[in-house]
Amino acid sequence: MNELTLPLDQAARDDIASRASATFFVEAGAGTGKTRELVQRIVGLVASGVPLPQIAAITFTNAAAAELRDRVRLELQRATNGESPKLPEAERIRCSEALAAIDAASIQTLHSFAQRILAFYPIEAGLPPRLELRDDVSASIAFEERWQLFVEDLLKDGLGSP
Repeated sequence: MNELTLPLDQAARDDIASRASATFFVEAGAGTGKTRELVQRIVGLVASGVPLPQIAAITFTNAAAAELRDRVRLELQRATNGESPKLPEAERIRCSEALAAIDAASIQTLHSFAQRILAFYPIEAGLPPRLELRDDVSASIAFEERWQLFVEDLLKDGLGSP
């Protein structure tokens, strides 16, 4: 490939691929290769010796998190089976170990990542030991109930009248 055919964001892609000690926030439109770059980064980090539990890949939607996890799983399988570029034995073993632990990996949404941290450290966060997030419907109902009580209190105190 010559310079004229490289993507305009090639420098950012190179950073994602090569700067293993850096933390990145990747924002780009659909179909631009974000997931491909993240998958390669995760597999590369694992192969280089970074334990999978020390890697966090956070997305905004459940669908994106599921796709990312599936694609990381597939690439780890390919690396383990020697289907992707041939890796040295030590790197292949690391990928195999990560593959066995993929379901516990922090490849998830921002909400589920936060919930996971709070569930592991409730005392440090000042929360009760059994924290549960509400789904959209129950959260909406609870908000409406609290809002109605708030408005009633305002009107009862005379703050809402002219």
